[in-house]
Amino acid sequence: MLNKFKLTFSESLSFLKKNGLIHSLRINETPLILQIVKYLIFGISVTLVHTIVVYGMGYYLNPAIGESIPRDIKLNRTIFNNIIAFIISNSTAFWLNSKYLFKPGRHSKVNEVLLFFLISGISFALGLFSIKKIFILIESNVAVEHLANLTFIVCSASVNFICRKFLVFSK
Repeated sequence: MLNKFKLTFSESLSFLKKNGLIHSLRINETPLILQIVKYLIFGISVTLVHTIVVYGMGYYLNPAIGESIPRDIKLNRTIFNNIIAFIISNSTAFWLNSKYLFKPGRHSKVNEVLLFFLISGISFALGLFSIKKIFILIESNVAVEHLANLTFIVCSASVNFICRKFLVFSK
């Protein structure tokens, strides 16, 4: 196992040396370790976009963070902020996925976009369900919105990646 990892790691390093970092990110067919690094970089990037929008809105545009906000208002605003963040981060994810991570062309461009957003919509619904569930399970008003936002991201990100990888992009 360790020898296989060393081989894959050395293969990734030689691939990087040959193609350069920026060009290596643009190539769909990369060694396993480099592919995993790409998944992590872009997954974290999309998560950051979502988090920045949710918390930017939650603190400044549509306040949903803090103990002074009543739970029912906090719940509604947390859901609304996640809806807006999802639209922005999902558009970012589609662009990154189709340009850098997965090989497009399994479906027509229109079907690819529709499938991508359909799958995202399903994961989004699971994420919204998790927000409501957290507000039901946790009776305290202290930091419940942070846990709800985190469960939203975990639910939607895991479903999105698996479905996109196997249903939308890969041939």
